[in-house]
Formats: sequence, structure tokens, C-alpha cells
Amino acid sequence: MAPVQLENHQLVPPGGGGGGSGGPASAPAPPPPGAAVAAAAAAAASPGYRLSTLIEFLLHRAYSELMVLTDLLPRKSDVERKIEIVQFASRTRQLFVRLLALVKWANNAGKVEKCAMISSFLDQQAILFVDTADRLASLARDALVHARLPSFAIPYAIDVLTTGSYPRLPTCIRDKIIPPDPITKIEKQATLHQLNQILRHRLVTTDLPPQLANLTVANGRVKFRVEGEFEATLTVMGDDPDVPWRLLKLEILVEDKETGDGRALVHSMQIDFIHQLVQSRLFADEKPLQDMYNCLHSFCLSLQLEVLHSQTLMLIRERWGDLVQVERYHPGKCLSLSVWNQQVLGRKTGMASVHKVTIKIDENDVSKPLQIFHDPPLPVSDSKLVERAMKVDDIDHLSIEKLLIDSVRARAHQKLQELKAILRGFNANENSSIETALPALVVPILEPCDNSECLHIYVDLHSGMFQLMLYGLDQATLDDMEKSMNEDMKRIIPWIQQLKFWLGQQRCKQSIKHLPTISTDTLQLSNYSTHPIGKLSKHKLFIKLTRLPQYYIVVEMLEVPNKPTQLTYKYYFMSVSVAEREDSPVVALVLQQFKDNIQELILRTKIGKQPRASTKRKLSDDSCPVEPKKTKRSGEIRAFNKILAHFVAVCDTNMPFVGLRVELSNLEIPHQGVQMEGDSFSHAIRLLKIPPCKGVNEETQKALDRSLLDCTFRLQGRNNRTWVAELVFANCPLNGTSTREQGPSRHVYLTYENLLSEPVGGRKVVEMFLNDWNSIARLYECVLEFARSLPDIPAHLNIFSEVRVYNYRKLILCYGTTKGSSISIQWNSIHQKFHISLGTVGPNSGCSNCHNTILHQLQEMFNKTPNVVQLLQVLFDTQAPLNAINKLPTVPMLGLTQRTNTAYQCFSILPQSSTHIRLAFRNMYCIDIYCRSRGVVAIRDGAYSLFDNSKLVEGFYPAPGLKTFLNMFVDSNQDARRRSVNEDDNPPSPIGGDMMDSLISQLQPPPQQQPFPKQPGSSGAYPLTSPPTSYHSTVSQSPSMMHTQSPGTLDPSSPYTMVSPSGRAGNWPGSPQVSGPSPATRLPGMSPANPSLHSPVPDASHSPRAGTSSQTMPTNMPPPRKLPQRSWAASIPTILTHSALNILLLPSPTPGLVPGLAGSYLCSPLERFLGSVIMRRHLQRIIQQETLQLINSNEPGVIMFKTDALKCRVALSPKTNQTLQLKVTPENAGQWKPDELQVLEKFFETRVAGPPFKANTLIAFTKLLGAPTHILRDCVHIMKLELFPDQATQLKWNVQFCLTIPPSAPPIAPPGTPAVVLKSKILFFLQLTQKTSVPPQEPVSIIVPIIYDMASGTTQQADIPRQQNSSVAAPMMVSNILKRFAEMNPPRQGECTIFAAVRDLMANLTLPPGGRP
Repeated sequence: MAPVQLENHQLVPPGGGGGGSGGPASAPAPPPPGAAVAAAAAAAASPGYRLSTLIEFLLHRAYSELMVLTDLLPRKSDVERKIEIVQFASRTRQLFVRLLALVKWANNAGKVEKCAMISSFLDQQAILFVDTADRLASLARDALVHARLPSFAIPYAIDVLTTGSYPRLPTCIRDKIIPPDPITKIEKQATLHQLNQILRHRLVTTDLPPQLANLTVANGRVKFRVEGEFEATLTVMGDDPDVPWRLLKLEILVEDKETGDGRALVHSMQIDFIHQLVQSRLFADEKPLQDMYNCLHSFCLSLQLEVLHSQTLMLIRERWGDLVQVERYHPGKCLSLSVWNQQVLGRKTGMASVHKVTIKIDENDVSKPLQIFHDPPLPVSDSKLVERAMKVDDIDHLSIEKLLIDSVRARAHQKLQELKAILRGFNANENSSIETALPALVVPILEPCDNSECLHIYVDLHSGMFQLMLYGLDQATLDDMEKSMNEDMKRIIPWIQQLKFWLGQQRCKQSIKHLPTISTDTLQLSNYSTHPIGKLSKHKLFIKLTRLPQYYIVVEMLEVPNKPTQLTYKYYFMSVSVAEREDSPVVALVLQQFKDNIQELILRTKIGKQPRASTKRKLSDDSCPVEPKKTKRSGEIRAFNKILAHFVAVCDTNMPFVGLRVELSNLEIPHQGVQMEGDSFSHAIRLLKIPPCKGVNEETQKALDRSLLDCTFRLQGRNNRTWVAELVFANCPLNGTSTREQGPSRHVYLTYENLLSEPVGGRKVVEMFLNDWNSIARLYECVLEFARSLPDIPAHLNIFSEVRVYNYRKLILCYGTTKGSSISIQWNSIHQKFHISLGTVGPNSGCSNCHNTILHQLQEMFNKTPNVVQLLQVLFDTQAPLNAINKLPTVPMLGLTQRTNTAYQCFSILPQSSTHIRLAFRNMYCIDIYCRSRGVVAIRDGAYSLFDNSKLVEGFYPAPGLKTFLNMFVDSNQDARRRSVNEDDNPPSPIGGDMMDSLISQLQPPPQQQPFPKQPGSSGAYPLTSPPTSYHSTVSQSPSMMHTQSPGTLDPSSPYTMVSPSGRAGNWPGSPQVSGPSPATRLPGMSPANPSLHSPVPDASHSPRAGTSSQTMPTNMPPPRKLPQRSWAASIPTILTHSALNILLLPSPTPGLVPGLAGSYLCSPLERFLGSVIMRRHLQRIIQQETLQLINSNEPGVIMFKTDALKCRVALSPKTNQTLQLKVTPENAGQWKPDELQVLEKFFETRVAGPPFKANTLIAFTKLLGAPTHILRDCVHIMKLELFPDQATQLKWNVQFCLTIPPSAPPIAPPGTPAVVLKSKILFFLQLTQKTSVPPQEPVSIIVPIIYDMASGTTQQADIPRQQNSSVAAPMMVSNILKRFAEMNPPRQGECTIFAAVRDLMANLTLPPGGRP
């Protein structure tokens, strides 16, 4: 046992609380000191426990055992209960007796610990003393035996102590170490000054070489410096003339800045040897200074020659290669190099001239510097270049590369002079120039010529070859020119002649580069040899107009006599045929030359098949003649061909209008021809009259022609391929709310893009314009009729809608209470019908238009009857129903049936017509919704045939009880004259074929009448007596009303086919007249302007949950009538208001249930009803498959079955018809408590048969019902914990009974399959959710598979392999808790341990902090 820590943080060592009989007085004998130290160390090292923690643990254990007894003892006999209580009391007493002994012992624990610490300290001190004595004895015996001291230096000590000095040090040390005193500074200066005088005297009296004239005498020394060679410092050792010179310092000044890498060229040992050699000569010779100079000068020249040779080798190796070669090298004598060796370069064969440069030492006069010789000699044309190439004595020229470059530059200048002489012989007025910085000859080709257009001829300094550069010329041509010129310089003349025409083409291309053209030197023409284009000069340029691909401008270039550097241009206009393929040649058609006078440049087109230009222009001089006296304006480009650019621009601008004019004339459309606008800066064509449109009546055509003021065609855009037709209208029939549509006239702009494969201004443009004009006329006809009907339009439509935009091409109407929805109408010329598009504006711009569902049906209806008022009436009648319908869930869901991997769509919206919407629920049930006037809809079961109630639509099943359910939402005021129950439930008389034909004939208006007939003398679409009557004044509830055709034909269910011309209500055969005010006048909040109709949350005034949560109908609706269940009753339409339909389709909580029991899945009342019906259908099939006994019931819609112990009744809730309720009656009433049966019924209603209505939950639940009674009761207790989690506050987890396998469960079966297996063992799944969790984090949930063995009665966790990435900590803890429970509570015969084990798990399961499963 570990030490126990008291409240004052004192640890109590373990072992003291054992059941000793001595108590505190009988303390054990004190241990020895060593043992006490070890015990104290162990007590300090081992962890301790607080006494309060220990007491808390004991109390928790006693309390948990007591709670387990409270759960288990009621099921045991009296004797067993007493035995368990006695055992519990005995165990608890033993624990607390031990605790009491520990507390008593803890009172004296501090004193014992202090004594142990004192004893340990004394033992440590004793050990230290013993160790010190041992060490001293060892030191005396071993280390100090042979220790001795020298004799004491008493005299030296006395001197130091008495005098403070050490006078007995030997004097020899002072004499050898301490130097004598130096001479003074004044003496040094006097000596050096006298020595300088001696040196000057010696220099005057000695034969001094002239090369040593650069000398300096200072500080008793004379310094001789020869630039680029050496520097020597000398002095004399006395004033006697016979005293020889003394060489103090020698420095070699020869440097190699290119290859030396900053290091000295002469080694220090070589310097020392030369120093000794020169010093010996100074001692022996009669002319010591002359001999010194000869010796050092000879060495420096040899060193310079060696440096130049090393530079040459590096130059050959790194840069020049074979372009320079070493012909001969004699160290210390000469170096011969060869450059511009044509044979080595491979340009020629045989013998070739070699240029040599020789550097050598003059043998006759050794005192001269290095001598340079050129072979052949350099020309004397430029004295500066020759002078630089002959000098090497300058330090800057100790570079072989600079020497070679100076040499070849002089020779390159000579070659360029020879080339310039050849050009002058060809053209006496040539003005080429030679650039000296880089040897080059600049030759102008076509004057006037900028520097970028000149031919630059360079001489390669390495090879001596000509190199040419001309901007824009390809490299292959330049290589050919270089090869020709290097073979013979006179071949430059024909090349310059050829380049002149090339440059002329380049100038033309650059001049039109900013224009939409493509320039080519050649053009594939199939008739080139026979056409006049073949007779032109070979130097020509074809310019293709990209916007007009069938037209070309041809530029012919000719030479000017006696002017080799000038050209003359001729311009031609050519038309070609359209090529069938891109690579196929075209046929040249017309070739015309432009006239000489540019001011008369006007292109005319010949009327016929092919347009041609009949104007001509000839240019006899260059586009940019030479004007030497006229100064060039600032910013003007010399090479710009202004005439050619003008020709291209004029053709590109005028030819589209010429082509359009021809097409208009071919179609016999009168026009005014091409006219100039805007100070002659633009062109336009005005039409005088537009041809009439087909399909438009004559009255509309005349009104449209009268309103058209002007029609003009113009070109715009960068590519000049965009036509804009401007239409100006007056007297617009409609005025929109846009500010642009408030003026007296309207401008309409029609834009047409020409394809590259089509000519600009061709027939395609005219055809597109006529199609647009037809679209304008078709829409204008509808707008004109709509404008005439506006004064007589009903007030509700006037408030409901407004004209937002009418621009003659499109009509945009905004409708709704806030005008947030928009509908656009325009004529589609391609499909020859009206096209309708829907949208949203304003604050609703990000939402979807509710009428998108019936967009196709609206478009078909409007194309059949193009009446805007009728369209608005349909929008008005269908907006509120569609808003409600669009709130239904349409997302496919998995796991709804036994095939868990198959997705089923909850609701499918299937529009049949503009006023007929069909809703399919899970591809099984069908609901037909018919939109009627005055805010009502008619709803029926769509599974019944429209023509015969005894037949069903294939694929759908009738929904039992639908009529009763819908009648709960019927407004009592609106349905005051509803027929009796007998009329609804008795079958109608059959209708034969004749009766059907007569009925349809009464429904349909006469063929010549419009759906909204006009009265004579009336300008509106409605009769002046009254607006169209509503559905209630024309239709009563009878099966004979349901005659519906396809959406593309006339729909008898539409309210607009039942209006009589007089505005009175038509009578239906066999049905009473329904009259009375509109429901909108009796129900609050029913006007279209009520925002509650568009709000996703229903208004409290007409919500079924107004007042209380259990209320399902509006407060003004009476209780539903009990209708007999007839198979055909739901085929009769039920009339509902828009507010009731919104309540019917709006997702809301389940009525009649506590919010905690209703679940989190919100759905609409209709979905709850259909889901309950489909669950009842599934239940009937499951009963036949499972081991359940079906009981026949006379009640319609009720399913009764029994198990071994229970009798069950399943039926829809009579109050709401939105939930499926279970009523359980036990066979043996003594085995069940009433609250347990209620829990089972509530669990079925909320968790089994409730949303989302999955069939597998029913399968799992029916399997549970078939379990033995004691097992089912434990499961019911678990269900109670799920339904009422607040009643179990002492538990740490909430439980949820999983009827289907969740996705996070162990992979035993696919998710969604039934999670209950009932055989010899029972397998089911529970989801535990932790109660205490941090608010930002989601609560921890784990899936626990429970398996119960009915034979042994044990409850444990199913051993199912987990996924690899899942944690195993939580399953291991769950398994350990269940195993511990099974060990502590062994099962007994006839008892079930499921609930007790689950409750123990919920109470004791604790996950590690921060850990998630």
C-alpha cells in the first residue's frame, strides 16, 4: 500500500493501517539505522494518496454497490435479498474498519518520520568521519614516506625581506640580454644627410646609363626605377670612392594582369639569385651601374616575351582557337604569330595569304625594348591605328590580345576602304560611311534610309571575314551574302539590287501592319498565266484584306532609271473567287490599277455577280521622294508608305457598304445608298421601307410601319465586321418603368457579326436583319393587343404586375407582391415561336423564380394563345401554389426501402400543364393539384384515371384516407355549400361517350372566339360587364370535371376555358350552382399582397399550429368530417385555399407531440400523411413475412396483429391523420405496466413510424415485438431512457435505440439495414451520447453493438472487427464494463440483464480526457 497524504499534504507510509492488535500504543521496535534510511527513501520516492481521496473512493464504492442492490434486489426472493444485504454490510464494515485504523495510525505518523530522518542524518555523519580517517591514514602510509624538502635559502630570503630586492642575480645575464642605449634621433638625421651627399657625389662622378635617369636619393639610399621592367635600391658603406655599391633591394615590375591571377611572376628565390648576381657585378666591374642595367634589362625583356607567349597559349586555348597560331618561339629572342589564316579557316583551298606578327629582342642594341614587325606591312591609311599596333613598351600593351586586335583592326579598316571603292564605282552618289569603333561599313539600300534599314558590313577581327547584318532579313540569306562577298567583294552589287526590292516590300508591310491585312510575296492563282496579273513585274506584293477576304491590293515595284537606290510603286485592286478549301488555289477575277489623282479615290462596284473597283490610281514616283531641302517633321517615319495605307483603309471601309448595297438591291429593298456622316468620317445606308412580315396581320404591319421613323446600317468595332442597324420608333404602345423608355422616340440597335468565311455586308446580314424585323413585328402584335386591354384589365392583375422593359425586341414584366419576379417574352426566329424566360429582380435577384417549374408549359400555352393578359392571370393563380410546392423536398434519399443502396426521390414535381401540377411521392403515390382563380386549388388523388375512376394510372397506387386528410384543411366559409357526405362517398353515375363529348363541347369555347373574348366596340380583352369568373362560379365538385388532355392541347381543367362570353358563370351538368363572394374576401391574409403567402414560415392567422402546438387546422376551420372510406373518394377534387395549401406543404413540427419527442426531421403535413400511409403499407407486407399473426379488422385503414404476448392495432391518428399510432394490449395484463405500454406506443409513433419513414425500422421493430416478454420489457426500459432522457440525471450518457445500422457502426452489414437480429441470441445496436460536453465541440457519440445470450442470460458487447482507422479505446472500455457487470451480477433463470447492464454502462463509462472514439 502506498503512503497516504493527509490534509496538510503529509504522506502516510503504507503498511501502518493493517489490522494490528497493538493499536497506537503497541508500536513495533525501531528498525536499524540503515533500514530507516532505506524506508525513508522509499517513502519519499513512492507516490502517496490523500486521505480525503481515499475516503471519497470508499464512499463512491459503497454508494455504487448500494445502487446496484436497489436495481437487482426487487427481482430476488426475500431470503436472497437478506443474504445480499448482509454481505454488503459485512464488506462495507471491513472497509471502514480498515479506514479507521489507518486514520488512527496517521496521527502518530509525523513523529516516526522525524525520528527516522534524524537517525538517517546521524548515520551519514558517522560514515563521513570514518571515511576521513581512512583517507588520512592512507596518505601517511603511502604518499608521504619519500617526501623531502631542499635546504632553505636563508641569505636570499633575508635580502628580499629586509631590502625588498634580489641583488645576488649573476651579471652575465644582464650583459647578454639588455642591449646598449641607441643613438639619438638628431644623430640619425645628421648621418643620413651626410650619406645623401656622398651618394649624389658618387652619381655625378660615375658613368650612368640614360635608362637609369629616373632616380631618387633619400634616407641614405638611391632608387633606380625603369617602368615596366625593374626597380633597384642602392647605397654605399662609406665615403671612400673605392667603396663598391651595395644593392639593398630589387623588385621586378613586369606584370601579367590577364594570366598572372595577381601573383608575382618571379619567385623569391630567383630574386635572391639575381640579387647576388647583380651584387657580384657591382663589386667587380669598372662600370657597375651600366652592367647592372644590362643584366636586369635583359632579364626583363626575356620575362616579357615569356608572358606574351603564355598569353598566346591561353588565348588559343580559351577564345581564339585556330584563328591564331604560334609560328615560332625562341625563349629570350623572338615570338612569331599568324592570324587570318584562310587555309586554316577552311574558307579556301590551296595557298592562302597569311598575316604574321613577330615580337623579338633587338640583338644589335640590347637596351631597346621589344620590337614588333607585321607581315605584310600595315597600311598607312590610319596613322593612329598603325601607331597603336607598333607599340609594346607601354605597360598597358603587355597583352597579346590587345596587340593582335590593334593589328587586325588596322587591316579591317583597309578591307572596308576597298569595299567602299567598289560601291562608289557602282554608284557615284553613294553615301556609305565607315564606323571606327567597331570596323563596319554602313551602306544605305533604299534612300531615304534610316540606320535600321541600312546594310551593316562588319569585319570579323578574329578571322578577317565579312559579316553582314540587316534588320528583318533571314539568316540564310545573310549567310549566302557573306559567302559570296568573302569569295569576291564585287559580288555585293547584285545583292544590293536584290535587297532594294526586299526593303521596298518590308516598308509596304510595315506601313499596313496596323491595318487588318495579310501580306504575301506570292499567291496561288489557278489562272495566273492567262490573267493580266501574270504580266506584272516579278517584284510585287499581295495584300489581302482580312475583313474582305475576296479582295486584294497588289503593289508592283519598279526601278528608277539612273537612281540605283530608289523605287517606284504601282497599286492595283484585285478580286478573287471564294476558295472551296483553305489550301485550294483561287481564281483571279478583276484587276484594276488605281488612278494617279489620290483626291479622286472613290471605289465603285459594278452591278452584277462580282463587284469590282472601277477607279484607278497610278503612282509614277516613290511614295516618299527624296527632299533634301525639306526638314523631316517631328514624329514622321521615313519608311511609312502613306499612299498604300490610305488605299487599304479606303477599301476596308467602303467595300462592306458596297456589298450591302448590292444585296439590298438584289432583294428589292429600297434604300438611299451609301451616305457620308459626321463630317465625312463615317458611312451609312438608310432603308426607305422594310418588306412586310409573314404571319403578321395587316393592321399590325401598318401600325408598325407608321411608328418606324428611321432605319440605318453602320459599321462599328475594331475588326470592322460588326453591323449595327439603328431603328427609331415613335408612339410606343407600352411605357416601361425604366428611365430609358420615357422619351417620345425609342432607339433600337440590332448587331450582326460577320463570320470570317463570309463577305462583310453579304446576304447573311440582310437575312438576319429581316428575321429580327419579323421578331419585332410578332412581339409588337402581342404588345399592341396587350396595350389595348390595359384599360379594362382587372384590378388585381394591375396591382400584381407592371411593365418593366419593352424595347421592341423583348417584353419584360415584373410581377408578384413585391415585383420581385420577372418574365421575359421574345420571338425566336430560329424555332419560329415565342421564347419565355423567367428570373428575379431586386432583393430577390439571388433566388429562383417559382414558375421555372412550369416554364415549358407556360411557353407552350403562350405560343398557342399569345395573350399577355391570360399569361398574367396564370402567373397570378399559380404563384402562391408554386411557392408552396417548391418547398417540398426533392433530394434523393438512401435507405427508405429494404434496398438500402437504392436512392428514392421524396417528391417529384411533374408539371402537366400551366395550371396542373402532379406530385409523385417516392414513385408510389400521386397527387394532382389544379390551380384555380380567386386563390384556390383543387387537389385529387392522381393515381385514379381522369376518365374512369375504376382504373388506376400505371405505376401509382391510391392513397387511402387522402380525402379525409385533405378535408381537414378545407375552409368552412369557402366550402359552405360543399356537398354532403353521401354525395362524396356514393359512386357517380357512369358517363358514356356521348355524354363526355357533350361535356367537353360545353367546356370549350367556340373556335372563332378567343379565351378572353372581346365585345364589339371594346378595346380590351375582357367584356365590360365583369372580369372572368372564378372556378367556384363555374365548377362544382363532381367526378365529371376531371377531363385533362396533354399539356400541348387545350386543358379542360384550365379556368380560362370556362368563361362565357357574357361573363356569367356556366352551369355544369348534374351539379348545383356555387356562388358567393371570393374566399379572399372572407379569409384574412388571403390577398396576393399578403407577404405571408411568400414567407417560408406560415402566418399565425392561418397556421394549423396557431394557439397550441397540437392544433392542425386554422382556428376558423371546423373539425373534420368523418367520411366513409371509399376507394374512389380521393379522385373527387378537394378545394383548398392558397393559405391552406401553404400549410399543407410547409415543413413544420409534428402536431400532437412534445417537441422533445417529435424528432429533428421537419416535414410537411402532406409528407407526414403519405409517409404514414406508405409505412402502413410496409407494415402489412412485413407482417406477412415475419412470424406475426394478422388479425382481420372491419375498420378501414386499421391493421391488427398479435404476437405471443401482445395484441397490436396500428392506424392513422384520428385527430391529425399525420402520424401512425400503435395501440398495444397484453395477453397477460400482470406482466406489463401501463407506463411500459405507453412508452412502447410512443416509441413506435415517434421513432419507428415517424420521419423519415424507413421500412427497415418497421422490420427491426416487429422483430423486437416477437421477442420474449422479459427481453422486450428491458428493451422498453431502454426506449424510455431515449424518450425521456431528463428522468435519468445520474447517468453520464444518453442512449438511442438504433433500429437500422448507422454508418459509424462496425462493418457487420451495409448501413441502413435492420439492426435487430432475433435468434438464439439477440443482437441490437445502441448509440451512446455523452451528456457533458464543451459547447463549441460536438458531443461524443459511440455505437455499441449489444448481444444477449438467451440461454446463459449474459449481456456483452458483440465482437465485431472494427475499421482500421477507428479507435479501439472506447470499445475496449465498454467491453470491460460489461464483463465486470456480468461477473459481479451473475444472471439468474428467467431474468434479463440487458437493461441493468446498459444502465451500468451508461453510469460508469468514462472516456479519457480529450479522447474521441
